[in-house]
Amino acid sequence: MTNFEIIIGIENHVELKTKTKMFSDAPVTYGLHQNTMVNEIDLGYPGALPSVNKKGVELAVLACNALKMKINKILRFDRKSYFYSDLPKGFQITQQFHPIGKEGKIEIENSNGKKFIEIERLHIEEDTAKQIHKDGKTYIDYNRCGVGLVEIVSKPVLKNSEDVISYISKLRETLLFLNVSDVKMNEGSFRCDVNISLRPFGYEGFGNKVEIKNLNSLGNVKKAIDFEIKRQSELLLNNKLVEQETRRFDENIQETVLMRKKTDAIDYKYFREPNIFPIILEDSWINDVINNSPELANVKRLRFVNEYNFSIEDTNFLLNDYYLTKFFEECVTLGANPKKVLNYITSDIKSLLNKDNISINQSQLLPKNIVEIINLLDEGIISSKHVKSIIPICFENLTNVKELIDKNNWKLISDKSEIVKLLEPIIDKNKTLIQENYLNRPERVEKTIMGELMKITGGNVNPKVSMEIISLKLKNIK
Repeated sequence: MTNFEIIIGIENHVELKTKTKMFSDAPVTYGLHQNTMVNEIDLGYPGALPSVNKKGVELAVLACNALKMKINKILRFDRKSYFYSDLPKGFQITQQFHPIGKEGKIEIENSNGKKFIEIERLHIEEDTAKQIHKDGKTYIDYNRCGVGLVEIVSKPVLKNSEDVISYISKLRETLLFLNVSDVKMNEGSFRCDVNISLRPFGYEGFGNKVEIKNLNSLGNVKKAIDFEIKRQSELLLNNKLVEQETRRFDENIQETVLMRKKTDAIDYKYFREPNIFPIILEDSWINDVINNSPELANVKRLRFVNEYNFSIEDTNFLLNDYYLTKFFEECVTLGANPKKVLNYITSDIKSLLNKDNISINQSQLLPKNIVEIINLLDEGIISSKHVKSIIPICFENLTNVKELIDKNNWKLISDKSEIVKLLEPIIDKNKTLIQENYLNRPERVEKTIMGELMKITGGNVNPKVSMEIISLKLKNIK
């Protein structure tokens, strides 16, 4: 795209990971029966007064700090007149005039190199109800109504879809490891609106802005931006006006389509929220929140590479999944070798997760199971073959590993006298082979005998102990 400069800004709505809603004590849930998780405050009953969720404010402060923002020490809220069915009280509580965070930045890296993306503001507000359009009717689920959000608004400094994907990915990773939000695009806890305009190079004004709403995957974000850049460029090259409008991405035709025109800015008639007095956030409280912040993904990335000698590919594999990373770190805290844990996560465990399409926290597998399995393997009590049977059972059921091993007799034979008895007929059978080849090719003969031993025991023999006995016995054969 050589004819025009591309100007992109991003707005992200991020649901906060609190137990209750931002201004009521109704529970925050996902996927439960419609309209069962609401109360009088969410539904705007007369006389129902809001109260601020302290945990929600803590999470907003954590996000502001991680994004290097100036934190507003006075917490103030405003009313946004909002006469739609998805907010029944007729207004939304938000922070129009005094956002909790301003003037931040986040570093991204991709094929264009490293750079900082400036963030204009972060403010707290409440979510709207979910609307389902079906058979010409609109159904409303108020369970989401009132859930705490932070809206994070970048400055219009992004230049292409690659930078946008890098920005969104880094923002998601940051908020996920802070435990601020689940940031699940498919469940709506991390939503993305993209604003795009084009202008001739060297022109200082902005072209008409087109907003693309509710993009629900990184793939769709990229496709929508690339299509919209092409659409606007073709209009401008043909001396046509790019109209200011709101569009959405239609997955079926892989194009953005018109939702509504924007002739003028909507007057939301903002004013100070009268039912929530300003709250002073003391320096000591802000510092306590920041000092108790979870470790950021960037810090983990450096630690995994430097302390554990992990490759950047393995490190990123772990950090792409918050719950897998947490599982890994709990295993290491319990004393397991980091590389051995990683090997099981990237092979057996990941295979089971992919098969059931679930996260590790939705399985029954516990960190202590993996630690115990690794210890038993190191002690020569079980084999890698046994592990292949043990992990899937632990994955499906809460299980005591040692009891499972005893019940199924999944133990390696390690008793030397028993191994000697098993070896005697094998050595007798292969005496000629041993006498003719042992002096010239001892390793090959030892492996042949070991293979026979494994065969008759079904692999249930301690290889280290067995190989020591085999080597000693073969040396003594004349």
